[in-house]
Amino acid sequence: MNMKNNLIKLIEKIKANPRTSVVVAVLAAIVIFINVLSIMGNNKNFAGQGNKLITVRQGMTAGEIAALLHEEKLVHHPDIFLIEARIKGLGSKMQAGTYKIECGSSNGEIVSVLASGKIVQSVFAVPEGYNVVKTARKLEAEGLGNAEKFMAAAKNYAPYDYMQTDNPYVVFKAEGFLFPATYEFPAKASEEEILRLMVEQFDKEMRRNGIIQETEKSGLQLRDVVNLAAMVELEAVFPEEQPRIAGVFLKRLEIGMPIQSDTTIQYILGAQKEVITFKDTEIENPYNTYQNMGLPPGPIASPGIGAVKAVLSPEKTDYLYFVAEKDGHHYFSKTYDEHLQAIEKIHGEN
Repeated sequence: MNMKNNLIKLIEKIKANPRTSVVVAVLAAIVIFINVLSIMGNNKNFAGQGNKLITVRQGMTAGEIAALLHEEKLVHHPDIFLIEARIKGLGSKMQAGTYKIECGSSNGEIVSVLASGKIVQSVFAVPEGYNVVKTARKLEAEGLGNAEKFMAAAKNYAPYDYMQTDNPYVVFKAEGFLFPATYEFPAKASEEEILRLMVEQFDKEMRRNGIIQETEKSGLQLRDVVNLAAMVELEAVFPEEQPRIAGVFLKRLEIGMPIQSDTTIQYILGAQKEVITFKDTEIENPYNTYQNMGLPPGPIASPGIGAVKAVLSPEKTDYLYFVAEKDGHHYFSKTYDEHLQAIEKIHGEN
């Protein structure tokens, strides 16, 4: 009853004062416009369920963003969305990145999300000793990329001089240079972008730890250091043994003896094998360090800083052999006879 009386009074005022009628008309138009925006900006009956990740690329216009949202069935009327974005002064403030948007959100809610700059980040960890294939499969298993695309990108990716190689047997030029670390990157980042982040991080860590400078002073090639460090990383279960294992490998190279690392056989086989057989060591492959002298064509995994430093500062001993004990530690020997005795003692008990 009160509302009716108020309405009657308002009409009487408009009749008494024409200017008031103009103001009321404008206000009414604004109210109607706001209601239209609200009604047409409601996307609940248009959108699906759950959440969607939307990537706004650098340089996209508000119109292009509106069209993308319509295509992804988040915004029913892109023109109305565009009007609301401009009214709120956010048309030019919608920042590039990937955003999580709840399906059924209103235009206003979506505009606020895009203007917030709260980009969705993916987290991905590369463990020490992982190679390109294992990294690619982990990436795909966690829903962050396609394994085949990642491996294809790693095949010839070598942006730094020390990564370059003409060896035709190298499977991935980026092998060994995907720094083991936990990464955060925008959701929906491409496989190429993820690979670039890992390789750039490797270069940063090498410079931060003085590795590049140290290799230059020693006359060593960083690629060769990483090559050796990858085998050290995979052989050593306990970090304190890394310098001693590195010393064995370097001593073998020095006297012209094959490195004979089981890790290179596992790289050839493409899987971790608990026991490498004599037959496995006879596989004809450039990466077989039992059959070929010197270093393999390239690194077989991504070593951590500890393994790299171990190669640059190896423990100098007379050891030429080592065999893994049951707890993961190694027994080191100076002669082949001692080595055979150690093998018999450790594995003969099984």
